[in-house]
Amino acid sequence: MSSSKDKLLKVAFEEIYQNGYHATSVDKILKKASMNKGSMYHFFKSKKELILAIIDVHVDDYIQNKYGVILESEENMIEAIMAVLKNKPLYNFIYGCRLNNLVHELSNQDNDFKIALEKSYFKFEEIFQIALDRAVEIGEIKKDTDTKAVGMFILATIQGGLTTSKKSSDSHYYDVCIEQLNNYLNLLKTK
Repeated sequence: MSSSKDKLLKVAFEEIYQNGYHATSVDKILKKASMNKGSMYHFFKSKKELILAIIDVHVDDYIQNKYGVILESEENMIEAIMAVLKNKPLYNFIYGCRLNNLVHELSNQDNDFKIALEKSYFKFEEIFQIALDRAVEIGEIKKDTDTKAVGMFILATIQGGLTTSKKSSDSHYYDVCIEQLNNYLNLLKTK
């Protein structure tokens, strides 16, 4: 990817994260990126195409970089999941979750956005499902655990905790949600 295109995607990703899709104009993105309209339209035909590229490239990378570390663990998968979820510097309690914000604002606006965001969500859930499948394989959690459903529940807890914290700009609400998730995951353990 060219450095100009990458810069444009990064600036747009940050602007839309902090201000929302509808409140962020192409002009504002271009000004922050120190680029002109011709540069943007060289890479993207529209703001929509720019956002779809952000979802495809930056949202998936963001999720993988933040949560993929869980899959580096060979044992103690619940502990690996919880270590990431309790690592508070990874989270923004003022703006919330990048993916969740896009889902709330765009998924019911346009079918292309809905499909792209759903794809990212499934990749996100899959990280937890793979970790839980590994936990079943190594005998850490019960064999009859529906790892797909629990992965979805973990993701919903993260999103709910961040959204609840965002409304008050207070991480305490996230902490409460994650602690309850931890209690639930411990009930799945075989020991």
